[in-house]
Amino acid sequence: MTFSLLDSKIVAKGVDCMDEENILDKLLEEQNGYIRLIDAQNEGVSKYTVMEYIRKNEMEKLAPGVYISSDAWEDRMYLLQLRNRKIIFSHESALYMHNLSDREPFSPVITVGRGYNAKHLKDNGVVVHTVRSEWLELGLTHAQTFTGNTVRIYDRERCICDIIKNKNKMDIQVFQMALTSYFTDGDKNIHNLMKYSEIMGISDKVRQYAEVLL
Repeated sequence: MTFSLLDSKIVAKGVDCMDEENILDKLLEEQNGYIRLIDAQNEGVSKYTVMEYIRKNEMEKLAPGVYISSDAWEDRMYLLQLRNRKIIFSHESALYMHNLSDREPFSPVITVGRGYNAKHLKDNGVVVHTVRSEWLELGLTHAQTFTGNTVRIYDRERCICDIIKNKNKMDIQVFQMALTSYFTDGDKNIHNLMKYSEIMGISDKVRQYAEVLL
């Protein structure tokens, strides 16, 4: 049996499609049931193949270019992170994830650098804090949401600096519980706490609370 040039192209196309589907399977696994169109295209997968994959697997569209499989848990924090790669969860949201607060905020709380256009976030009920660019990644780490998805978040020491700096805008009970929980926890890092507070210009205030609570 002989193959024509057309047959060869069809076979090659089939192999390409299989490769693209393998890439999409990998993305779906890595992102816990989510796929972003831009991520797939960055991996060399065509938009046509992505849309066919989504249709075949009965995935739901959560936002422009973001899809979720039928057996995955919808995770608002993770969806926000997927759509806005530069945001960092902070303040009440970060306190709750670090077990420094027992009160889950009604709306996600995030921090962005100055100049970031956050209108679409505010319009969707997200609480947005803005800081100077040199502070944006100070204390940046990663944590898992309740569904096991990884998001960008400030570490505990940065959280403490943030709430002390913004004390007048904080719920007093959340503020007091966070400070008490942090300073009585054996995992606290006072060196980093004081380093961050020096950079943010609040070292005197942080030292006052440390002297009382330690």
